[in-house]
Amino acid sequence: MKLDRTQVLTKDGSSTLKIEAFKETYHSHHGARTESEFVYIERGLRFWQEANPHLSCSVLEMGYGTGLISYLSYLYHAPSSINYTAIEAYPLSQNEIKLLNYSQCITSEKPHTFDEFSKLSWEQQHKLNANFNFTKREVLFEQFKTKQLFDLIFYDAFGAHAQPELWEEQWMKKCFDLLNPKGVWVSYCAKGSVRRALQAVGFEVERLPGPPGKREMLRAVKT
Repeated sequence: MKLDRTQVLTKDGSSTLKIEAFKETYHSHHGARTESEFVYIERGLRFWQEANPHLSCSVLEMGYGTGLISYLSYLYHAPSSINYTAIEAYPLSQNEIKLLNYSQCITSEKPHTFDEFSKLSWEQQHKLNANFNFTKREVLFEQFKTKQLFDLIFYDAFGAHAQPELWEEQWMKKCFDLLNPKGVWVSYCAKGSVRRALQAVGFEVERLPGPPGKREMLRAVKT
């Protein structure tokens, strides 16, 4: 699928990309980094690891996109190891990734810059340090198959107006089946139909205060 993308500067100074055909951006205009950290790192990864401080965490990111959430997860100072898998149907080109300038605005003492992280090969596991293993796969979520179960799913599809099919009950059921008991699903989405679909397949669902510019978000636990 040919998707034209243009750079958009968000309110926290970090950039995102806009897909013209969908009239959709990869992140909130209120802050790409702010939204990613608030929803997925704080309400997802930190939430799970505070409940399981001595356990390794297996993460599935549905919608690798720009790679920002994956990279922030790599930078997160986790109390135990993280095994991270990201899937993406339509990877960005290196030229599109350069538009984001994340290597200039996101600094860390960890060895890999964002640009280096983005160049890691697909379909191969990378041991980036003692606590972070990373794999990215080019595949549609509908076609994604694995025998592995996960502790945490970052569900980061485009909004329901752009990709309505990915918010249907059958894919919430797939998420439920991919999680270990007490596994966590988290998303910026707060639509009532999505909350009801999550509940219908067996999740215990919370509506949480959302990131800047968004009133609510959803987090669900496999009971």
